[in-house]
Amino acid sequence: MYKKTRELIKECLRILRQPPLVSIMEWANQYRVLDTTSAKEVGKFNVERTPYMIEIYEKITKGETKQVTLMMAAQLAKSELIINTILRYAHLDPCPMLIVQPTDEMARSFSKERIQPAINNSILHTIIKEPSKKDSGNTVTHKMFPGGYIAFVGANSPSKLAARPIRNIFLDEVDRYPKSSGNEGSPISLAKKRTSTFDDITKHIITGTPTVKGSSEIEDEYNNSSQAEWYIPCPNCKKEQTFKWGNIKFEPDGSNVRMVCPHCGKAFTEKEWKKGNEKTGRWIHKYPERTKNLGYHLNGLASPFRNWESIVQEWLEIKGDVEKLKAFINTVLAETFEQEYTGRLDPKKLIKRTREKYSYIPDKALVLTAGVDIQDNWIAIEVVGWGLGYESWGMEYIILHGNMNQSEIWERLDKVLDKEYFYQNGDKLKIYSACIDTGGHHTQKVYDFVSPRQYRRIIGIKGLGGENVPISNGFRKTKNKEIDLLSIGSNALKDIVSGRLDARINEEGYCHFNGEYGKGYDLEYFKSLTAEIKVQENRKVVWKKIQTRNEGFDCRCYATVPFSVFRIEPEKLVNLSRAELLELSVNGALTPKKQEMAIDRKGVEV
Repeated sequence: MYKKTRELIKECLRILRQPPLVSIMEWANQYRVLDTTSAKEVGKFNVERTPYMIEIYEKITKGETKQVTLMMAAQLAKSELIINTILRYAHLDPCPMLIVQPTDEMARSFSKERIQPAINNSILHTIIKEPSKKDSGNTVTHKMFPGGYIAFVGANSPSKLAARPIRNIFLDEVDRYPKSSGNEGSPISLAKKRTSTFDDITKHIITGTPTVKGSSEIEDEYNNSSQAEWYIPCPNCKKEQTFKWGNIKFEPDGSNVRMVCPHCGKAFTEKEWKKGNEKTGRWIHKYPERTKNLGYHLNGLASPFRNWESIVQEWLEIKGDVEKLKAFINTVLAETFEQEYTGRLDPKKLIKRTREKYSYIPDKALVLTAGVDIQDNWIAIEVVGWGLGYESWGMEYIILHGNMNQSEIWERLDKVLDKEYFYQNGDKLKIYSACIDTGGHHTQKVYDFVSPRQYRRIIGIKGLGGENVPISNGFRKTKNKEIDLLSIGSNALKDIVSGRLDARINEEGYCHFNGEYGKGYDLEYFKSLTAEIKVQENRKVVWKKIQTRNEGFDCRCYATVPFSVFRIEPEKLVNLSRAELLELSVNGALTPKKQEMAIDRKGVEV
């Protein structure tokens, strides 16, 4: 009896006492240990390894700061800030906390792969028990400790975002959140509302790499903040400046990388700019009066975990690829990508590419795919050959007319997809994979066609709208388990195809079209290929049809999907013999013996 009373009094006193004035940085340096399961560099944690993070750690703990926004490149230790802040509060100032990741699955992964190892390697391993421990009361997505808990949720789960009051929230990679969590509205707003009970002491940490200008959540949060930039002094003239990509100079092969000071004109290497110099760097806030809402912007040139040479090499590999350029601007420069809405690609210009005529598979083509679009009383099919750098050759565009409720038209489609194509020397190749849209008015007929042919990699697909949705989103069984249905990100797919259509000759992704008579590449085809344009509406970037017929565009998009599903990258196929390419197109893989031989002989795995 007395023992329980003493324990109760002890717990009450613990709750009532003021938390120790230990900053997050001090806590991390004293208690965190990194291991190989969660970090590249192992050993005792040291915030000074990332000097640009020092002020941020201090501001979160001390002063009147309510929100900190990090619009930063990848590999700058944003996640470590979240982890250290959570663990410091769990240890010294326990309270309810919420981590929001883009999806439930990502939330679970962050808990298992980042938070749990950090707990295990810190003083908290005795306070927050692993979910696997008997009677721990913890799960992967909900970790209890005296005085509080940590909840892990996905931005796509409105019910979880609108639950109990929360003191501290951590919103990670917010540009990958859905615009609305179900029908409840913005997941960012939903999460912030949960902190209203603790309004005077709450902390909001919001992080992310930006995406498209005008619709980027992290850019909006940053624009409402103090807008700080990281300045370091020049090794020569000592004048302060930011790391700017425009000041980076290098040779055509990517060697001799250096940054030029815009004040004195002197150029220095990364080591010269950073060695001891970054410790004298400082954040300069554009709006220092916004003390409750601090924002920090930093690009990848500041990272101690990635050298400038690798960044330059990534830049050189873009070679006109719009998607690679967008990724570089977003994830390396931490800037929004300004989409140029230049209108429709000109079908009359594209049709000039049909001056090329080929009766055979072009020698540089290594694999064939097909895209199939189902209409009410006809079917559109495009067969495409692919080579290095995703250079493509439209082989033929076919229209099949008929009654969709009769077997005859489906039998004709089967013959098209099972056709043999020939190189000029007589070597054969078949279509490796075909993707068929299951939308429209004949969904069940498509299922019936696909079901017995899935072994030939004939895939039923279903478009998935929204920004930041990857091309391939996995397979699921249809309601009656007829087929494995693949969900595809329509916007991402259209972005890639339109970028390749806009590529110039000799650029990566350039598209050729067969001008031979009867192959289907006439002006009507090119009008349908360019029937959609990208526009911005209500802060969303969407694709809109500017004419009714868009089957040419759809078929080319569908023919692109297999590269996101199967391991058929042209760079891995280029060293295979024609016989091996044929076997791959028929069987989907080389026999184990031939695959082993191919690896031994070519150093390539298919």
